[in-house]
Order: sequence, then structure tokens, then C-alpha cells
Amino acid sequence: MQQDKRELKRVRFERPARVITRGGEKHSVKSCDFSMNGAAFIAKAPVDVGEVLRLTLNIGVPGQSKIMKIYGQVIHRSKKDNQFLVGIRFNRK
Repeated sequence: MQQDKRELKRVRFERPARVITRGGEKHSVKSCDFSMNGAAFIAKAPVDVGEVLRLTLNIGVPGQSKIMKIYGQVIHRSKKDNQFLVGIRFNRK
């Protein structure tokens, strides 16, 4: 069994989301989970480790929009089937 390297508890949070890279590339993704330090999402296209990006998603309840924009750096990427699991660490600004 692989040991979880995160210091803080993960919260499962599966929602459609969008990623925008520094170069302006846009990718539709699905968020997986969050902690106070970072997040994970599933993408169809690879995002490079070290890339700084913006993750945008709706955190509102059904029928209500509440858009959240998160900036982070990709610290992990692994491939499973035809998708990529990407982990980001939130930027502190």
C-alpha cells in the first residue's frame, strides 16, 4: 500500500473544472480532491511538472454558481489508462 505524502487531510471533491496554463492553453478536467495545501485533478492531456496554472471550478450547490479560481504549481503527474492524474501545490500570495 502506498503511503500518503500529504501532511493535511484530503477532502474528496469531484467536479468538472478548467485549467489554464501560463501559455494560455485551456484544458477541461475533473477535480478529485483538495487539502489546505493543494488539489488533484484528472486530465485528458498531460500538464508538465513545474507548470504554474489556474484551476477554475464551481463550488456552489446545485442551481447556484460560486466560481473559485486557484493558482498552483504542478508537483505530480502520473498516467492511468488514457488519462493523467495531476497534483498541484497552491501558490502562497
